[in-house]
Amino acid sequence: MILRSLTGVLTAAAFAATCFMGFQTMKARASDRMLKGAGITKTGLTPLYPDAFDCSPLTSLYASWIDVDGRKRSEKHSGVDGGRLGEPILSPAAGVVVTTWKGDSGWGDEGALLLLHTRADLNLKDGAPFYYSAFDHLRFEEVAQYAPGRKVARGDVLAHVFRPGGKKKYLPEVHWEVWEVHHPTAIVWGTNKRGRPDWVNPTAELIDPLFLLSRETPPDENLQVTVTPFELGGDYRRFRGFTYILPCRQRGT
Repeated sequence: MILRSLTGVLTAAAFAATCFMGFQTMKARASDRMLKGAGITKTGLTPLYPDAFDCSPLTSLYASWIDVDGRKRSEKHSGVDGGRLGEPILSPAAGVVVTTWKGDSGWGDEGALLLLHTRADLNLKDGAPFYYSAFDHLRFEEVAQYAPGRKVARGDVLAHVFRPGGKKKYLPEVHWEVWEVHHPTAIVWGTNKRGRPDWVNPTAELIDPLFLLSRETPPDENLQVTVTPFELGGDYRRFRGFTYILPCRQRGT
């Protein structure tokens, strides 16, 4: 009788623990959905640069209405902007080139680059099976060299920070978008109203790049994301998510 009662208590405790773990998992997933900002929804995530480094900053964040020059945008920002003229743009993780093209989103002719990352490239156990990194405001001549299917490693220099449309009247920046993707082969290419190549993938959804920059070190209570600089010789075999796409220099060096 005592043994049976004890077994019942243990079973109830195990059940309660399972329910609690399930609740915590659901809570974490709900929190992740909010932090992703799917569909250009404001997340509240802001970058925090490590004290030991001087990092080139992000100058306009995801879903912001404010552009890099302080002016109000005509629509919410679909990615993040940053960088100083001529700085290297680093691949945030291993991946492959989908394609490059000469685009024009209203600023003039410029280069664009689209990378595809797998969940395994990011050392993630859950989430979308694939991710796009899309880069705009590049020199077309610099990225035209990349053939579709070319592999890139984390930290590879992809291009250098330029200006929208290559025009001096615009401040230097690289525009970086991140998309969750379920079926990469569902991408369809067409042209925009300026006659330049443009793509759509019905299985892809925009998310805040800072979300994937926060997979190794979660955001703090103020939703600050400590970005991880890429360092040559670093061991990233188990690193989760993205490393920073802009250069960071160790202070005192």
